[in-house]
Formats: sequence, C-alpha cells, structure tokens
Amino acid sequence: MGFLERSDAYWKFAGQCAQCGHCTKACDSLTEAGMTLGEIAKALIDHDREAKDADDLRMRIAMDGSLTQAVRGCFFCTSCKNTCFAHNDVCDLIYNARVDFQNLGLIPRQDWSSVLVDEEWDIFKAYRAIHGIGYTDLTRHVETEDHEAETDFDVMFFPGCSLAAYGPELTREIFETFEELGVKATMLDSCCGSSLRSAGFFDRAEVLCDRNVEEIIQSGAKQLVCVCPGCANDMGKAVKRAGVEIETISLAKFLLAHGFEPKHPVPTGQLCISKSCQDRDGSYLADTCKLLGVDASVPTIFHGCCGAGGAVSAFQPDRQAQQADSKLSFASDGATVVTMCPTCTYTYAYRLMNAPRDITNKHYTELLFDSQFDWDMVFYQLNSMWYGEYGAWLAEVFA
Repeated sequence: MGFLERSDAYWKFAGQCAQCGHCTKACDSLTEAGMTLGEIAKALIDHDREAKDADDLRMRIAMDGSLTQAVRGCFFCTSCKNTCFAHNDVCDLIYNARVDFQNLGLIPRQDWSSVLVDEEWDIFKAYRAIHGIGYTDLTRHVETEDHEAETDFDVMFFPGCSLAAYGPELTREIFETFEELGVKATMLDSCCGSSLRSAGFFDRAEVLCDRNVEEIIQSGAKQLVCVCPGCANDMGKAVKRAGVEIETISLAKFLLAHGFEPKHPVPTGQLCISKSCQDRDGSYLADTCKLLGVDASVPTIFHGCCGAGGAVSAFQPDRQAQQADSKLSFASDGATVVTMCPTCTYTYAYRLMNAPRDITNKHYTELLFDSQFDWDMVFYQLNSMWYGEYGAWLAEVFA
C-alpha cells in the first residue's frame, strides 16, 4: 500500500499520456523540469513504490528537483492541455499532486497561511477589516441589526475576493445596477476557494463552494452572477454537485441580457483584451467583447497566465514578474490592457508599479461603470497594514 492519497489520479495520467512532448514545449515550467504530464505521474508513482515510509517518501520527492518544479511551478494556465491531442487535464493532475505535497509537508506554511479563505482571517478579510470595508447592507439574505433576512431574490451577486476587497466603490456600483435594471439582488460575500486549491487543500475548497451554494439556496436566488470566470467555473461545479436549478452566469452575459449600456464611453485607441485562463471556451471573452463593442476575433494578448495563477510566486517569485512582462509585451505603447479576472488586474497593476510602461491597465468592469480601482491607494494600504497597531496581530495570525 502506498503513501500518496491521490495515486489513482497518477495511474490514470500515466496510462493516458502518449509522451509526445507537446505539453513540455508549451509550458516554461515543464520545459525547465524536462517532464511531460505522464512523466510527472510516473515519478510520483515510482517514488511512492520505493519509499519505506512517509518520511522516506517526503525526502525522495523533496530531492527530485524536476518533479518539484513541475508541480510547484504550474500556473494552471492550461497551455499544456491546449496542445495535448488527448486533452489531458493538467489542472486535475497538478491539483492532486498539490494535495499530496500538502499532506507530506512539502509546501511551506508561509506560502499559504494568508490565503486560507475558509477560515476566520485571510489577507482579504484582514484588509477589509483594517480599512473599514463591509457589505452587510448588501448581503440582504443574511439577518443583521439593520435588516431581517429575505428569501425572494432574483440574483445572487458574487464579486469575488479581489474586487470586494480592493474595489469597494466599484462593487457597490455594480450591485446598484441590478436594482436599476429592475432585478432584486443580494450579495454573497465569500470566495470560490481558488487559493485553497493552489495550496493543496482541494477538499476544503469544494466544501467552501458547497457552503456557498447552500447560502444561495436559502436566499431563493435563481441566478448566480459572477464577475470572474474562475469564480463562475468553481461555483458552477458546486451548483451542479448540489443538483439545484441555479443558473451560474458571467456579469457580462447578465448585463447583455438586460440591455445594459456602459456608463461612459469605452476608451479610444487599442484595447488589448486579455483572455482569462479559466475561460476555457472563450464564452466569457466573447460576451465581454460584445458588451464593450469590441471585435472578439482580434484580442491582441495571448492567453497565458498573468503570473498570479497556481501560487507560483510563493515558489519562484521572479516568475510572476516574468510572466506578467511576457503577457504585457503584447500591448503596444498607449494601449489599454483589459482583463477578465480582477486578480489579473491586480497582478498587472503591481507589475506596472514596479516596472512602468506606457500602457493602461483596466478590469472590464472599469470600462462599463464610473468607479475605478485606485491601485496606488490599494498597494499603500496593503503595505501599511503590516506596520503600526495591526502589524503584530497580522504577523501572529499568518505566522
């Protein structure tokens, strides 16, 4: 009997991979590791077979630099899957490997302690608490001192962690638009658990999403409207697991269906529409381009990860900057880079703060609504949290 909890997944990939090498050439991390998906699976199986006990297995994997590179260096961008004629799903393989890495203690605590989004405190909740950002008035399906719980909503709005924390004015303006369109809405002030999966807590991420679905059911909402493609995907899977009739759609699709028009003119000049890694079929991109009046056939930024995916920055900090630079290089001077995922917007903003370029970085909602992200203020407030009266508390919480 082996020591790897997810060994069945590795046997599946070892049997399905034709060792053609297309995935290795498509991914910088796999190129550096010199491994195909099948070889990753085989290496895990071989180490498991040869290990005397869990400590021995931990040591064997830790000493395998190529395997560690392949598993910890994955952005979950699906570039490898897009080149695989068998359509093997690297995310499934690497997520399972991350679970076993986590079980074996091969992912240091400092790499994930601030993003345990199913616990009382994470970096987003701490930021909001310290800077007075709250939405109890918008979470109308939850009883508070100011209102009783209601249960007859049309829509549950799911802004996601980054937008809710770093764009409170934008979050509120989007919410107000539901009412302007004649739709009764409430807000789900939670997370899809993406950071938990990246850290190897796959089951906890699913439990979090399942709890979210229970809250949606209690609200009576029949539509879940998500800003980010990743949130829509993960919550959509949870809705399907629950077997309930709740439609999970993108904000762009919802706004199109209700005849929404942008509140100000779309910027002139080149718009570089950045396709999200989680937008597998391009439907989110197509709806967003249609809403913006942009030809979806000519987005000019390639589809790789922005650099934030897979918590790679905790393993190889320089690669996040390199990946962001690589993707931003497709935007010419004076262009506006438009992102689907708020975390992509955050990542580009941070990179442009450290390596300025003559381009503008916007989330698609900023082109539709009046409120905008103030990234200079966000980064100042994020940094200032660790000093003064809250510094010691944060250090203790995320130690």
